[in-house]
Amino acid sequence: MSKLTALQKQALLKGINQIPVSLIKRKIDAGEFTIDECIEHGLDSSKIEEIQLLEIEEASTKKKMEEDQDFYNKINNDEIIIQEIQRALIDGRVTEEGLLNNTEIDEELLKRILGYSKQFHPSENNDVPLVDGTDIFFFGKSESGKSCVLASIFTYAENQGIFVDNMVSIKGINYKNLLVRELKNGILPDATQASVDAVTYITTELHLDGEKNPLNFIEMSGEFFSAAAEDPSYWENTIDAHGYLSNSNKKLLFFIVDYNMYNEGEFNEATQDQEINLILSQLDLYEKALKNTYCIYIIVNKSDKFPEDVVDKNAFAKDFFIKNFKGVYKNLKIKQEKHGFELRSFHFSTGEFILKNSYLKSINSECPKTVIDSISKQAARRRSKGWFSKIFSTTEEL
Repeated sequence: MSKLTALQKQALLKGINQIPVSLIKRKIDAGEFTIDECIEHGLDSSKIEEIQLLEIEEASTKKKMEEDQDFYNKINNDEIIIQEIQRALIDGRVTEEGLLNNTEIDEELLKRILGYSKQFHPSENNDVPLVDGTDIFFFGKSESGKSCVLASIFTYAENQGIFVDNMVSIKGINYKNLLVRELKNGILPDATQASVDAVTYITTELHLDGEKNPLNFIEMSGEFFSAAAEDPSYWENTIDAHGYLSNSNKKLLFFIVDYNMYNEGEFNEATQDQEINLILSQLDLYEKALKNTYCIYIIVNKSDKFPEDVVDKNAFAKDFFIKNFKGVYKNLKIKQEKHGFELRSFHFSTGEFILKNSYLKSINSECPKTVIDSISKQAARRRSKGWFSKIFSTTEEL
């Protein structure tokens, strides 16, 4: 549209009160005349108020559009967790159509977001003795990813049909089933919510290659891990209340180190080093604990955060641990010489994450398979030498 001539402008201003407010607003926005010029030519106060309301409405709409776009950009840049998106949808701050048109979220993921529901799953003290079999302990600080590792292991085992539940530990089985159900829906378990005296015990049987191996999985909360490192009474009153450490079962110990936390400087590795060393010293107080341990494994968790140019992730995990946890490594070697257990390490990743690591897009099956294969080998102890070599190729000897 061509610009108004001076005569056209004057004609419009003289009849300003006969022009619809919407047209006046458009002319003002186009810079063809100003609100002050309209007022000078007698624009009615009611129309002035209407124009002001339109300006407020437009400013509000513009701000909303900018906020929406900022929200969409954060989603596309992996800066928003799934719960925030769900809340924004429920509150009406964004629409399903807006998400589908402006982000990488597709209809399937949108359904997952709308149906997302994380249940509270505390670690519970099962208060029952362990069955005869192989005891498998998971140690690690809060937020190290113990629950995610366990969820991955049990999900893989369920998909392969190689675990048969032993209902001796009902609470533990319920906890395990919840971990699997949520992981299959892309939901990551939170750090175990528990009091410091809570220990979860999950009993199952591994059926693999014609072998049946009873297994006892024992997980303690991160709070317990820290408290037990400092006070021996926690061991006597909880984890060993039914002989979990002093029984005659063979044992496998998994210590979980969170690579991502260390890499981002989210905790002081010296503190973790000290706590793991204290745990090892406490274990040594129980005559049968380390004596009956087949193998101690170091799991360097969240290996999906390793540098992109890393080819051999197990070798990288081994070097990372030895370099950054020298005190623990030396202590482990001393206790290995004393008790004769194997000492191995491997990397671990739960899978591919999106939405600021709050949603699991795809599950990694290789890492939990490494754990299951290692457990099977250690629990059976009747395999051929060739089979041993095959299993060892998936881990690194420390």
